[in-house]
Amino acid sequence: MRARLARMMAARIFPGAGWLGPLVERALPGMSRVLALSLFAAAVGLAAPMVTKALIDRGIMARDMQALVTWAAVGFALGLGVVGLGIVSQMAHLRASQAMLGDLRRSVLGAALARDPQTQALPVGEAQTRIDGDCAEIQRFLFDSGLVAVTALFRLLGGTTLMLALDWRLALLPALAAPFELWFLSWARPRTQARAEEVREHRGGLSSQLAETFMLVPGLRALNAFGTRETGFGALQGDLFRAQERQRLWTEAVGAVSQILTAVVRSAVLLLGGWLVVTGSWPIGSLIAFLAYTGMMAGPLRNLLGLYHAQARAKVALARLSGIIGDAHDPAAGETCPLRPSVIRLQGARSPWGGHAPVALELRAGQGVLLDGPSGIGKSALLASLTGEVALAEGTAEIDGKPAAIYSTASRREAITHVPQRPCILRGTLRDNLLVAAPDATDADCREVLGICDLLDWADDHRGLDTGLTELGATLSGGMRQRIAIARALLRPSGVLIFDESFSEIDTARCERILDAIDRACADRLRIFVAHSGAVRTRAYDQRITLEAELRPGVPLPMTRRAAV
Repeated sequence: MRARLARMMAARIFPGAGWLGPLVERALPGMSRVLALSLFAAAVGLAAPMVTKALIDRGIMARDMQALVTWAAVGFALGLGVVGLGIVSQMAHLRASQAMLGDLRRSVLGAALARDPQTQALPVGEAQTRIDGDCAEIQRFLFDSGLVAVTALFRLLGGTTLMLALDWRLALLPALAAPFELWFLSWARPRTQARAEEVREHRGGLSSQLAETFMLVPGLRALNAFGTRETGFGALQGDLFRAQERQRLWTEAVGAVSQILTAVVRSAVLLLGGWLVVTGSWPIGSLIAFLAYTGMMAGPLRNLLGLYHAQARAKVALARLSGIIGDAHDPAAGETCPLRPSVIRLQGARSPWGGHAPVALELRAGQGVLLDGPSGIGKSALLASLTGEVALAEGTAEIDGKPAAIYSTASRREAITHVPQRPCILRGTLRDNLLVAAPDATDADCREVLGICDLLDWADDHRGLDTGLTELGATLSGGMRQRIAIARALLRPSGVLIFDESFSEIDTARCERILDAIDRACADRLRIFVAHSGAVRTRAYDQRITLEAELRPGVPLPMTRRAAV
């Protein structure tokens, strides 16, 4: 029942965005609690003008002191109740809203990370803008639209009923203004959406430029290009500011029309109601209560009409998020790959880049293998096809006798650890960086792999596993960063370890010690190395596989060279 209701809500609010259904389902309990509190607070608020009417007519105008005190006390109690309910309702709204926003951001982040990095990668700043700003826009509208609609309808119906009870003729005045306001907002809606799209585009471009600048600081410093970059940043920022000004001016203009209509209706009520009071046809308390309801009704009516208008802005954010969700690949889809594969085979395989000849090879657990070939021929791409990061241009890959493609990419990444030349170092402690890939590892496990990578003495000279690392490991040498990445890989239970130029910045003597230690500690695992120079190339391997450049059409392809040493 709850799932069906959630799907219906999501479909009504954002047609075609079925991926929002599970999100709404998880948020429904919190939304229901907030709605119940909001309706109760609205009921209390609707009662307040009638209490004021009774205080004036039965107390002040009737010169009844006891009635005056009684209704004043009731009004004070209602006021306290409104304040208390407001605090409770706001806190409940905040918690439920935070939970829903967090859920949405996790979903979008997971989808963004699951995109193909070669063909669907988003610029960093653009991804940040979508996960932050667009998610907030969608969550705010998705969460608040239902609450606002139900509460506004409750207040509108309740207030209208009470206004009709006070004087049905004056109650027609707000109803006459509603059609014109609806027409105006419908006319303005496409323009609101266009301005929202403009601001989102400029904000994404600015965020992308900013993120790119911080990632490229060393290169920009070497080129003495900070001034040029700052000038570009200033220009993009100016474009964003001007777009925001146009959007704000338009929003204020649209809001001004609604405010003018409300002022016109209120003036008409004052004139006609005042005339009724002057002629003795209506008590003054009724006029005051009616004026209060006129002001109260303007809010719900504007909220209902504004939802239609706000949806235009939310649709811009939805389109940007749907672009991420729609392109995402579920990394858990497929069979579970064996954690310790026994054999990997490639037959007639060619990576999508580099132009090497198709290769046939068989790799077994416990072997040490060197994959060789000229720079740029496609070694890294060929190995990345094993984890599903790229697809083979031709040929097949098998893991333990089954096509590699039938296994989920998540389980293939668990079974095959690929250590690239440029390591991923996160801001935090040394322990944080090691456990990010193996969260169940103990401190003893961490110290063991640090010992293998010749890092234990360095760690102990600082704060051990609590040694702090800066963003991207900026204060470490390239060799230190690579050794931390290697230690992290060894901590994982993967049966296949791929070291792709992972030792390129480690000095020769230390590199040889680490390689010897890896051979001893990982003798039962398949170890694949790529290296263009250094100690890695001088070692003995069970196989040396060289990728050859593809020959001209009509010339037989060479056999893949294997050399057992």
